[in-house]
Amino acid sequence: MDAATALAPRLGVPAGFVPPPLPLAKKLPEGADALAHAARGLTRRLPQHARRLHRDALQVAAACAAVSGLDEAALTERMRMLREAVRRDPLEAGGQRIEALAAIGEAAYRALGMRPYPVQFMGALALHHGWLAEMATGEGKTLTAALAAVLAAWSGEPCHLVTSNDYLAARDAEEMSPLFERCGVWVAAVVSTDKPDERLARYGADVVYLTAKEMLADFLRDQLAARAGHDPQRLAFRRWLGTVPPDAQAPQIQVRGLHTVIVDEADNVLIDEAVTPLILSAPRSDLGLADAARLVSTIADQLVEERDYELLRRQRTVMLREGARAALTARAAELGVVWRAEPRREELLRQALTVRHFILRGHQYLVDDGKVVLLDEFTGRMTPGRTLTAGLHQAIEAREGVDVTDPNESLGQMSFQTFFRRMPRLAGTTGTGREASAEFWRIYRLGVMPIPTHRPRLTRSSAPRLFESAGRKWQAVVAQIVSLHERGQPVLVGVRSVESSETLAALLGARGLAFELLNAVRHAEEARIIARAGEPGRITIATNMAGRGTDIRLGEGVPAQGGLHVIIAETNESGRIDRQLAGRCGRQGDPGSVSVFVSAEDGLAKRFLSAPSRALVAGAARLHLPFRGLWVRALIRLSQRRAEADAFSRRRGVLKSDDWLDNALPFEPATRN
Repeated sequence: MDAATALAPRLGVPAGFVPPPLPLAKKLPEGADALAHAARGLTRRLPQHARRLHRDALQVAAACAAVSGLDEAALTERMRMLREAVRRDPLEAGGQRIEALAAIGEAAYRALGMRPYPVQFMGALALHHGWLAEMATGEGKTLTAALAAVLAAWSGEPCHLVTSNDYLAARDAEEMSPLFERCGVWVAAVVSTDKPDERLARYGADVVYLTAKEMLADFLRDQLAARAGHDPQRLAFRRWLGTVPPDAQAPQIQVRGLHTVIVDEADNVLIDEAVTPLILSAPRSDLGLADAARLVSTIADQLVEERDYELLRRQRTVMLREGARAALTARAAELGVVWRAEPRREELLRQALTVRHFILRGHQYLVDDGKVVLLDEFTGRMTPGRTLTAGLHQAIEAREGVDVTDPNESLGQMSFQTFFRRMPRLAGTTGTGREASAEFWRIYRLGVMPIPTHRPRLTRSSAPRLFESAGRKWQAVVAQIVSLHERGQPVLVGVRSVESSETLAALLGARGLAFELLNAVRHAEEARIIARAGEPGRITIATNMAGRGTDIRLGEGVPAQGGLHVIIAETNESGRIDRQLAGRCGRQGDPGSVSVFVSAEDGLAKRFLSAPSRALVAGAARLHLPFRGLWVRALIRLSQRRAEADAFSRRRGVLKSDDWLDNALPFEPATRN
């Protein structure tokens, strides 16, 4: 019996069920209201909030020790009484909030063999009260979120625990299921490969692990069904009117309601993924787009940069010059009627050139089984089913010589920002929240609560090493890997793209070194590779797949060798992602070390530093100037700040677009009735 079949009798959403509407997202404050809102956010950072939560966490730990002597029957009865108290008063449990969390902590020990630390209780309390808990890597965010999820589920309202990918959703639900079962809570995971009947049953669980994409997409599908008049109440009325057949059936609503949402790796979900909205779409007739894309792709191959067009690298766009326009005009008659007009044909050419310079194979996409599959730049994972809009996807397919698919027509869209701002209760965990604390408060009204570590961090970070060219940098990376490998220290090398991972793999292979390669192409063995990455002498090359949700445990004798060494071979556009990668070492007081390699030819430098600045960097690398580490860090941070500012601007644009759509609608959506 599969999970869906087992869950269906207990958890299935009743036929004809319509979930209650979500509240409207509040508009972002402006003017004096924005100043007052920001001031309130600053008060959320006052140290007395952390002191209060820490004091409560110590009380929970003491209460947990007190109930450890209860037998199974007594603990079960106590949890039943506390569950009723939470159902009556979800936030304070009638003054028994401390006792309720303590009982859940004892259940975690008996079901999982894990006794929560006081800092984990502190994190769970922060989530329960709507904070964003910043917990360092290895401090047990998975268990912390599960403790808070049990409390939320005891209230009787749906609880959704959002993770950054399907792998983590399925893994965490399976690992934490003994705890949930011991607490009388049903748990399930919704992943992209679920069949409709499985998905329907799993959404009925008390706690559902899933990704933000799956959650929002299913919510939009339910909204589209309701707006089309397919919800059960409207369908019954239309049957009474005789406008539909008597046996017409409404599509089943999947999401049984949204109330408490706990977002794991919140900076990835609420910030990185919020750059683009989620769009539900369906194929439509291409009106000759496939042939036009192929023709324009051949024209683009013949053009010369600077002579025929100009690249705006920071904006990742292309400006056409007269040479490009003339080449396009000469072959305009070969285009279909729809694409012959000057604005349309020029847009096709800009897309073709954008693909050649800014949307690169191995960086933003792969070709898998004759199809273009996009990569998530923040996690390095493939995203099957996701496509680019405005003809860009067809431009990539024409460039790669694969079948050009039909363009998609938008059926509905919403940004992750608008969606999560509408949740009645929102909380989250992250290892890197302080860099974006102002944005978390401004957009989501989430204050960042730093949670202390259980043991002091022992990670050592060396000054960044600077090189004039990418080739010299990779040779230096290989040299350091060889040195560390010879003394038995495990090494994790973080790179930004599949292409870079393959380049480094070839260099290591030429030196006869054994290594593990983890990227979007080789993702199937992720769990095995990560489980062995801390063994003596192990070399692991990984894209950002190894930067989130992974826990690398050290093998025997490794702590004496200095622990895991992390090499950041390519700095990311956000300092948060670099810090996530560095956090793979030094967990729970283990030793660890981090080194950073930078060159003037890195993508970050090319995009966000001017040509004179890059020339200065290359010259400094050649001359071995003193105090390079200080100003190399400054250059990295400058580039990252510019990248983060651009990303924030795009996120604001997406949010404003959502607000504009809300204001432009001449009617209220059906779910607001």
